[in-house]
Amino acid sequence: MRAQLAAIVVFALLVTALAGTLSGLVAAWGGTISLIAYAWGGFQIWMHPGNHAPKRMATAAVRAEMGKIAIMLLLFWLTFSKVPETREMKIAMVLLLGFLIAQVVGWIQVARLDGRTAGQDGQND
Repeated sequence: MRAQLAAIVVFALLVTALAGTLSGLVAAWGGTISLIAYAWGGFQIWMHPGNHAPKRMATAAVRAEMGKIAIMLLLFWLTFSKVPETREMKIAMVLLLGFLIAQVVGWIQVARLDGRTAGQDGQND
């Protein structure tokens, strides 16, 4: 999640410098939507005390993914329905791009960590 947070901050600062404060805030919010969903998934899979039992691991993973999707959909719906500025094409594109960048960074980080647990990657995060 640190890599996602760093990507969100860098992208939001870049967008703020190029397109203004509103666009930068929207870019940060788009990434934050992804970060909140990843936090839920991480909690369900790794930190929830009841999900460490072997019998509950599969259902915990399914619950984590379904929760991530529900959180993302809910936050996008709330954003587009309650903030009319986000319905403009430029702002919507920045929102979705911020989300996508955070998602991709999250996927890369999960792949790196997966490789590390398999003994393929010795780098520190």
